[in-house]
Amino acid sequence: MTMPERVTHREVREILRTFQESGWASMTLELDGMRVTVGKDGPPAAAGNAPAPAPTAAPVAAPLTAAPTPQAPPAPVASTPAPSAPAPAVDTTGCIEVRSQTVGAFWVSPSPGDPPFVQVGQTVEAGQQIAIVEVMKLMNPVLAPQGGEIVQICATNADLVEFDQVLFLIRPTDG
Repeated sequence: MTMPERVTHREVREILRTFQESGWASMTLELDGMRVTVGKDGPPAAAGNAPAPAPTAAPVAAPLTAAPTPQAPPAPVASTPAPSAPAPAVDTTGCIEVRSQTVGAFWVSPSPGDPPFVQVGQTVEAGQQIAIVEVMKLMNPVLAPQGGEIVQICATNADLVEFDQVLFLIRPTDG
C-alpha cells in the first residue's frame, strides 16, 4: 500500500516565496485538507483561520512598505494602473487568447538577464515558445497556438498567474 503524496514544508515555502514576489495582495491555498490564507498587508479580513499563517507573510511584506501607516494601500493601487494603461490603446479585434495551462510564476525570458521570448509587435509561428509558467521549479513552456502578431502581453514578468488566465493576445496572420 502506498501513502498519498503530501506537500512538504519546502514546497509550501516555495509557494509563499512565489506569492511574496507576485503582485497579489492576498492568497488562499488548500492542500491536503489544510487551508492557508496569507496577505501582504496582514491577514485578509474574511479569513477564518488565517492568524497563524499571516505572521509568516506579514514580516516578509514589511520591507516592501516604506512606512507602517495607512499609506500602504496606495502602493498596490499604484502598481495596478501600469498593466491597465496599455490595454485601452490596443485594438484586440480578431485576436486569439493564449491562456495559462497551469497556476504558477509567469516568466517572459528563459532566465534572468536574457532577452524576452517575444515582444509586442513581433510575429510568431505556431508552436513557438513565447513564455514560461513555472510550477514548483518545473518550467512549463507557453507555446503560440497559431502564427501571428503579438498584440498584447497580458501578464507581468514574475507575477503569479492562474489556470486559464489570458497571458497573450495574438492577431492571427491571414493565409
